[in-house]
Amino acid sequence: MPPTRYSFIVADRATGHVRRFTLRIRLVTSLATLAISLPIGWALLQHSAALSEINRLQAERARLEIENTRYRNAAVALTRDIASLQSAIGQLSARIARTSSAEPPIERIPRALRTAVGHRDANHVPLPAFDLLTDLLGTLDHRIRLLRYDVAWREAIAGALPTLWPADGWVSGGYGYRRDPFTGDREFHAAVDISTRSGDPVYATAHGRVISARRSGNYGNLIEIEHGFGIQTRYGHLSEFAVLPGTTVRRGDLIGYVGATGRATGSHVHYEVLADGRHVNPLRLLVDRQSDLAAN
Repeated sequence: MPPTRYSFIVADRATGHVRRFTLRIRLVTSLATLAISLPIGWALLQHSAALSEINRLQAERARLEIENTRYRNAAVALTRDIASLQSAIGQLSARIARTSSAEPPIERIPRALRTAVGHRDANHVPLPAFDLLTDLLGTLDHRIRLLRYDVAWREAIAGALPTLWPADGWVSGGYGYRRDPFTGDREFHAAVDISTRSGDPVYATAHGRVISARRSGNYGNLIEIEHGFGIQTRYGHLSEFAVLPGTTVRRGDLIGYVGATGRATGSHVHYEVLADGRHVNPLRLLVDRQSDLAAN
């Protein structure tokens, strides 16, 4: 039967003082198991929360796409209605013109008949149908302009959301507090590090405009993109740039290449997302990978 405890004896040669320490195997095993299971449990919990957030964002994105499709269909239907009304108004105008040219002079129509049909003078004919169609046309035209504006606004927001992974790799550094790889001090890491091979492509994660592509201290070669609606992304430690400041990019466009410039321990992309100047966890937005977009 294996021993359930171990004893250690420490003796001081100078004084002859002896100390005895006893360790229970079950207690040591329990503490070791707890020390191992706590980080694993925390990591699984964080992973589950991230998956839940990603599923919510995917569902929201699908809902927006369905709504945009409905708005587009409504806009197309309204456009057809406007074209039909314009055609009807044109036909009614031509009919009125023909009727007016065939009418006898007003003075040859008996006074009683002129009063009954509402003639005031030779140039006036009551046209309630024509006025109704004209008003309806104006109303529909206003509605279609509003719909087109709403669709464009929704598409602009969807395009500004940084949902694409900036590189094909694995997360080697998460968002939040961690040990600094150089100093060992506890620090807040306001980004995610995505490790992959040096020279691999780096992509824009949303539509926007490149506002900076330059060397920037610990970031090394850094690209900053403005996406509108207060959203900005940063891509650090690049080996090379593929865009210049002022370039307009779309989600999935090549902007640079993975490197280890600046304060880096290996080849990776330091990726940040800011909203109104405040950092947010990029993993809460990352949904699509570049390979997924290429497959679609």
